[in-house]
Amino acid sequence: MPPKPRAPCQICSAHESKYACAACRAVYCSAPCYKQHKGAAAAPLAALKWPYVPEASAFPDPLQRDDPKPLSLAQYEAIATAPGVRAALRAHPELRALLVRLDGLRGAAREEALEAALGVSRGDEAGSGSGSGGGEEREGMRALAGAIEGAVRGGSGGLGLDWIGARENDDDK
Repeated sequence: MPPKPRAPCQICSAHESKYACAACRAVYCSAPCYKQHKGAAAAPLAALKWPYVPEASAFPDPLQRDDPKPLSLAQYEAIATAPGVRAALRAHPELRALLVRLDGLRGAAREEALEAALGVSRGDEAGSGSGSGGGEEREGMRALAGAIEGAVRGGSGGLGLDWIGARENDDDK
């Protein structure tokens, strides 16, 4: 009795599969297909380091109704899996370094650097230091901010980030 034919490679579809990915069980035929598969695969959500999310109070304080709320775990997952966020990070590789720099800042210095990076500073931009990057960095940050807003708000309405108004303010300076 002849051996059963193996399933085709799920990466190239040109050859029979010989191996299976231990993480997702995808079948592939060779090392190049494996490398292509691993490069395309995103980190599993369980591998991400999630920030602490406090439990919601059973009796919310009406005076804090309009205060900013921390993101829920579902919103963090939406950001982590949003195609728009991944596309913005892929299209603007300089964003990773900028985000690491911003993450290292605290308080007013972080706010000033974030405003400068987005191009929405209301004060003197000369003293903003790190984050007052060029146009590509600013466009990348704006694309990322829009993608995050869309992910958190589920693609519906939202604040409608107005970069055109901010750009006009930049031109006035």
